Amino acid sequence: MFSRFRPAWTLFLFLLLALPAAAQSPALDSLRRLTQQPQPDSSRVLLLCSISDQYWALRTDSAEAYARRALALARRTHYRHGEGEALNRLGAALRERNLAQALELFQQSLRLAIAAHDLRLQAQNLRSIGIIYVYLRDRQQGLSYYFQALRIGEKLHDQRRMVLELSNIGLAYDLFNNLDSAQYYQQRAYQLAQRLHTPTNYILYGLGQVARKQGHLAQARSYYFRSIAESKALGHARSSNFAYVGLATLYQQQGRLDSSIYYARLGCQAARNNGFLRGVLNASSLLTQNFKTRGPADSALKYQSLLLTMKDTLFGQEKVMRLQNVNYQERQRAQQAATAQDALKTRYRTYALLAGLAGLLALVALLVRHHRQQQRTNEALQASLAELKSTQHQLVQREKMAFLGELTAGVAHELQNPLGFVKKFAEVSTDLVDEINGAQRLARDGRLEREILDGLKQNIQNISTHGQRATAIIKGMLEHARTGQAPREATDLNKLIADNLQLAYEGMQNQYPGFQATLRRQLDPALPLVPVVAPDLGRVLLNLCSNALYAVRQRQQEAAAGYQPEVTVSSHYQPGRVEIRVRDNGPGMSPEVRARLFQPFFTTKPVGEGTGLGLSLSHDIVSTGHGGTLTVESTEEAGTEFTIRVPLQS
Repeated sequence: MFSRFRPAWTLFLFLLLALPAAAQSPALDSLRRLTQQPQPDSSRVLLLCSISDQYWALRTDSAEAYARRALALARRTHYRHGEGEALNRLGAALRERNLAQALELFQQSLRLAIAAHDLRLQAQNLRSIGIIYVYLRDRQQGLSYYFQALRIGEKLHDQRRMVLELSNIGLAYDLFNNLDSAQYYQQRAYQLAQRLHTPTNYILYGLGQVARKQGHLAQARSYYFRSIAESKALGHARSSNFAYVGLATLYQQQGRLDSSIYYARLGCQAARNNGFLRGVLNASSLLTQNFKTRGPADSALKYQSLLLTMKDTLFGQEKVMRLQNVNYQERQRAQQAATAQDALKTRYRTYALLAGLAGLLALVALLVRHHRQQQRTNEALQASLAELKSTQHQLVQREKMAFLGELTAGVAHELQNPLGFVKKFAEVSTDLVDEINGAQRLARDGRLEREILDGLKQNIQNISTHGQRATAIIKGMLEHARTGQAPREATDLNKLIADNLQLAYEGMQNQYPGFQATLRRQLDPALPLVPVVAPDLGRVLLNLCSNALYAVRQRQQEAAAGYQPEVTVSSHYQPGRVEIRVRDNGPGMSPEVRARLFQPFFTTKPVGEGTGLGLSLSHDIVSTGHGGTLTVESTEEAGTEFTIRVPLQS
């Protein structure tokens, strides 16, 4: 499992660390030669940490020695960042034989990194602590630390670091047998490593584990061999142990015990060379099982003895108890830090309160001063206010006269059409009467008389129709001009809505026999009684429902077969108000039509079918009469929805 991320010291060191496997020993020789040259203490600390990094994959005892040298120098020179780096290296070297001490070192390093706002060192310690909790089979804690480290890598846009974090997460999921998650994170790590041309030996081992547990044994074998080859090229004894043990486990599953013993011994030797006690434990466990099954018994006893020694070293009761004590001490430190933080916040709040009080006193003094100034200017303001009221009254009167002139012009324009038709048909009727009188004096012709009388009848009907239109326009204008306000009464809006919808539907069926539409009522049963002028609001609802039914009939005549006319009315209680919606699935309206919809005399209906005053009057009733709003939303070929919002308090 990944546990190190080699930090850059200088460009030269970075190039040395990036060398291929064959240059591993020369790289160490070069680093050791650098220690013989004069250089600043801080650079020497980081150099020793880099040498410890190199030895970590080869021999943990040498890695520990260089980490201790780095720590001693950092503390002697008070180099805090170097101390944090050295603590992390020492913890990594000690982790295989003393989990409790390693955890304590990682936590010390993490505290230094947090105090210095060093995100890279924070991520490195979070990963290291996560490895310990995964060793202890604490899934929640281990993955929590891993994901914290991954988030820091993403924040830093450090893709090399992200490869390590993703692979560690995948290995943890494999340990807990979450194979889908393990495969997902290992594949992400592998793709990113391929793009960056970084080592994939641990990732290949992780992919081999997933493939083996999923039963893809040939694929797993390929991954293990590729991991072994890359580990050898890099000189990584630790990752070689992982791949050898994985391969030995695969052969054990297949019953090929000779092959399993061969690779388990290679894994055990690689772990011993590295000082990787956990690797020795895993390999000796496999060898014990294989020799118990195949024999000889003395070999089984030999590796069982080694297995017990490793278990005692790694999981002795005394070390477990010390690890628990370290966790307890860390929780105590966290609680003390939280208590200190709370005390600091309380102190800051006290300071803020005192500062606010001082500011308040200053504000009171300023207010007193301004109050005196305002008293001196009040008389001048009163005179200005009186003059302003007079001017405002004059402006209101002028606005009323201008509106009256505009309204009168509109009425005259609208009445001009029906009255013109009345005049025209009256003249034609006079001519027809003259013709019939002339025809009677000359000779009676029954057919001609009938034609003239039929034409006269039609003209009289047209005169009546256009006279009624003029009457409707005048009636609408009278309703617009009506003054005074009827008292509001608590009203059951659900009943008012249902009654007017039914009334509008019956009116459409009387006007257009055979018309059918689906009516949907979605009325809120918890709707309270609302103070409204019921006749006025009923007129608004009747107008909106009638318009909706007219719209769906219009689309029904033009649409293809299968269209179903539908009108939906709904009511909803909202805090402080009631909302009523009337929706149809008619032809909808264009933005240009919606912009003019509430203007007097504007209508989308054919000439003679509407006055253009219904929606204008409805808007006035809702907004002026009830202090609410009437809005519209519409999409062409999708329908229209009107929304009434009425406040609960008058």
